[in-house]
Amino acid sequence: MSRARALPGLALALTGVLYSSWLIGPLLNPAFGLFDGYASELAARDQPYHLVFGLGDLVAGALASATGLALARRARGGLRRAWWALVAFGVATALDGTVSSMDCAPSVDVRCARLAEVGALSWRDQWHSVSSALAITAALASLLALLVSRRGRPASFRWGLAVAGVLLVGTAGTLVELVHPDAALGAWQRVQLLGLSGWLLYAGAIVVTQGDSASSAGARPSSAEPGRHEY
Repeated sequence: MSRARALPGLALALTGVLYSSWLIGPLLNPAFGLFDGYASELAARDQPYHLVFGLGDLVAGALASATGLALARRARGGLRRAWWALVAFGVATALDGTVSSMDCAPSVDVRCARLAEVGALSWRDQWHSVSSALAITAALASLLALLVSRRGRPASFRWGLAVAGVLLVGTAGTLVELVHPDAALGAWQRVQLLGLSGWLLYAGAIVVTQGDSASSAGARPSSAEPGRHEY
């Protein structure tokens, strides 16, 4: 395995792990159970250890963006679109943990919930929903492009479909809960987050194990420039 494939693949795997920092939420902030409220509330600026979760999003976003840029330079066709969407996901995720982090945690703070209802929170808090939506949209676009590029590889394609199923079910459940909130909101969003981490690990596996993506993107491997690696 060449370093050109190993490093981006490992970076994507690490991104998937960092993006799962919500798993340690109950340990650092007992006010939240593993499936209670939005995971983003752990990084709300009035919560204990919010810097830990904000830093997790920042580092995960930076890694995703840098890796996506490196891969997009070498890729063609559908894979190139997948890596540019990864860049967009990284930028939105980094914003989620920094510039557009939430002011407070409405699921555990009644006053915060009331302020959110009347739109009295800061512009940073209000932009959080925008950056989060952009991250999810970019991730779905990237996963779709990866699936299209894997159509000729049945095993890889099936794994991608499984990841897509988890992500789509979690996203659909989260959207329903936004319209009709109940106690299951946190659970559906955690399914969505597991799907996102699964997508990052799936993308990393593609980079590490497949060096001939030029053919997957509709180009002949022999047409690649000498010394140029395709993902």
